[in-house]
Amino acid sequence: MLSRAAGGTERALGVLSIVALFVVLAAGAVVGIPAALGCVVLLAALALVLRWRWFHLRAPGRRPHTKTEEWLSFFTPVALAIPGLRLLWNNPADLAGGLMSAAVPTAVLACYLMLRWRR
Repeated sequence: MLSRAAGGTERALGVLSIVALFVVLAAGAVVGIPAALGCVVLLAALALVLRWRWFHLRAPGRRPHTKTEEWLSFFTPVALAIPGLRLLWNNPADLAGGLMSAAVPTAVLACYLMLRWRR
């Protein structure tokens, strides 16, 4: 049966991942960190996003990905380019711009996780 629901620990880690992703990307975009540190932040964000996909692909008893979930899992790493440009080129944004650039990949990851958690 492929209908095992997500546990409380998985959901808590998902919410923590979403909050951490948003805070780190927004802070990095607003503060204007050096390019080397921006690369590290961007690679860590990419690793977090890909880790959730790999977890759901290998989790036993889970249903296969729908087309929407596949699309979101592809678009999440692509959406990291929005704050990634500010991180890699050391181009700090104002607070609103930093929050908006961090909100796009965070919202896509949140949608992906919520779709995976539904029964």
